[in-house]
Amino acid sequence: MSDSGTAPAPEETSVWQYNPSFALAVLASVLYGLIFLAIFYLTIIRYRSWYFTCVVVGAAVEVAGYALRCYSIKRPTEVAPFATTLSLIVVAPILISAGNYLLLGRFIRSVLPPSHDKIAPLLPSRRITRIFVISDILSGLVQSSGSGIASSDNWTGPNLKIGINILIGGLALQAGSFVLFMSLLGRFHFLARRRMLAREDAPRGWERLLRGVYISSGMILIRCIFRAAEFAEGVDGYSFRHEWLFWVFEAVPMLIAIGVYCFYHPGAVLGRDGGGKKKRASSDEEGEELGSRRRHRRGKGHGTR
Repeated sequence: MSDSGTAPAPEETSVWQYNPSFALAVLASVLYGLIFLAIFYLTIIRYRSWYFTCVVVGAAVEVAGYALRCYSIKRPTEVAPFATTLSLIVVAPILISAGNYLLLGRFIRSVLPPSHDKIAPLLPSRRITRIFVISDILSGLVQSSGSGIASSDNWTGPNLKIGINILIGGLALQAGSFVLFMSLLGRFHFLARRRMLAREDAPRGWERLLRGVYISSGMILIRCIFRAAEFAEGVDGYSFRHEWLFWVFEAVPMLIAIGVYCFYHPGAVLGRDGGGKKKRASSDEEGEELGSRRRHRRGKGHGTR
């Protein structure tokens, strides 16, 4: 890349729309690699929080994407590595989103009492997680197919517009899901904090972890909006031809979105099972207590007769 990162590549057959920086690609690979190692250690080894494995996989995909970017920069005429690095970097955030979605359900079950399991009409905590994860998978499939179609002929030809439209649809679905998710996250926070509904035995530090989810989700949303605008503008637009936008609105936000969990890891707060077991146990105890009260009332009724 030139100093400004805006000059077109000198080779007419280059698949890149600008002269990409090899140094920045290497730096990103190293930083994402370090974050991957930290998240892997915290999730798999230290806390054994298997429910958070999707974030570990997402971090690994980011590392692979930036490593392939380094390879593609050195071989600017090859379409396959360019298309693969683009697809990996576009799809990886979906796995990070899934981790955030899973945390919302665990927050509800471990912090709120069973009587307030539904923070939205007809949406118990388990159904919320399921709906968002399904939406995330669908968004990933749409984005992957759109990216593959658009890049199938070196980002030219009749498939370009079709692929970009599909890709924009997937990004719009992801952004819409994330806006809804963040509104439900805010609703949970309101109930737990403002309405004073947090359980007395709620995990210590849950608000600190919630802060981390807010940060991660905000970064992902910024990145989704940028990507949708970038592809809507087209391959001849400003975003596709100026590398600095990629680093500011893609690489840095996702680095923060994943890296924040090195400091606010759910395993440290929710434990190995994500708070679900304790919640289920409390529900059982509440049910037993309710049954005992009913039996006591029946006994009183029979006694008066």
